[in-house]
Amino acid sequence: MGQIELARAANRARFARLVARPEPEIDLAVGALCIAADNRPELDFEPSLAAIDELTDHVRFRLDRGDEPEVVLARLHGVLYREFGFSGPRAAQWHDVRNSQLDQVLKRRVGLPILLSVVELEVGWRLGLRVQGIGLPGHFILRSPSGTLIDPADGGRSLTPDDCQALLRRSLGERVLFHPGMLRPAGRREIFARILRNLRGVYLADRAWPAALGVVELLAVVEPTEPDHARDRALLLGRMGRFTEAISGLGNYLVERPDASDSDDVRQVMGIFKGRRN
Repeated sequence: MGQIELARAANRARFARLVARPEPEIDLAVGALCIAADNRPELDFEPSLAAIDELTDHVRFRLDRGDEPEVVLARLHGVLYREFGFSGPRAAQWHDVRNSQLDQVLKRRVGLPILLSVVELEVGWRLGLRVQGIGLPGHFILRSPSGTLIDPADGGRSLTPDDCQALLRRSLGERVLFHPGMLRPAGRREIFARILRNLRGVYLADRAWPAALGVVELLAVVEPTEPDHARDRALLLGRMGRFTEAISGLGNYLVERPDASDSDDVRQVMGIFKGRRN
């Protein structure tokens, strides 16, 4: 095993140990950096963690003792979105992989809503704010300690239920209606899984099969009981020409899920891979 493979294995082991902790003990920033480092073994976490601490200090300098949580939140938004200029990507930038890599978001100050949320959550928690992440379908938002909904991709703008419906419409069309059940707080593992799914989509669109494989393998760490990850891993192995491994993985998937709705498709793919196997 070469140095790159060793570094990747060490990073994945670190991620697995992190994900295995009780939910309140999972370090969100470190987990997001583990995800960013999977295909980049040279990534040093310390500058990014120091940048979050620096943002926190910028907010603290603007606070007075005894400030109410909503005052603290307003100062936080002033620092993140007006002073430092964190924002969501333009339409042409949306599928840039850097929008899902925490170190790059901190450096470029541009990121997908969920990564901007990670930044605000980490700074807010350091300031003692009980901010929560909310995973709306197609758009990630936040909830303040008082219950106000916040769009980090729009400068920390407060959201009404009608605004939430507009976000859903923009992302998913008219078929999804907003309802209060969508406002369940997202745990740290859920946030990792969502970041990984975003990355998977980018890599698949770019036909970057090895990078997509790495993402699927990290998803299996976060969601170990989800059999679809084993299927997806096997399909990607086939894309990479590793047909024997792919056939074995798809066979195991069918054993675990003999009644899966895609079982006929999987058998067809297995037949294709068998025909290409050397």
